[in-house]
Amino acid sequence: MFLLRKSKFAIFLVSFLVGVFHTPKRPAKSTDQIDPLFFAGTWYFTDRRKREHRIEIGPDLQLTIDGENLSAKVSEIQKYEVSYIDRYGYKLEIRANETRPVKFYDESENMTFDLRPDSARLN
Repeated sequence: MFLLRKSKFAIFLVSFLVGVFHTPKRPAKSTDQIDPLFFAGTWYFTDRRKREHRIEIGPDLQLTIDGENLSAKVSEIQKYEVSYIDRYGYKLEIRANETRPVKFYDESENMTFDLRPDSARLN
């Protein structure tokens, strides 16, 4: 009987130690600094009606579309994405790749548009 208790205790102790030393570690929080100047600039997109629009993003992440200040507030900023909420409550997102902003999402139209760095017309 005493031998049975010892073996149960040993099995418990071994399984406890294995569990402690093989527990997955919590990933370290990303310390990447987000540079707002990465998004700053002038970008162009063509809507579904083939009209060209200009988006300007200031160094303070102020958003202007076609020269009109939308009073959009930054709701979230990540390394490759800035989300805004416009004055009507719709979400606007600027999505980027490693080099520059490439997509503009407008929740009011539920559309995503390709961003271009210049106003070259698509033929």
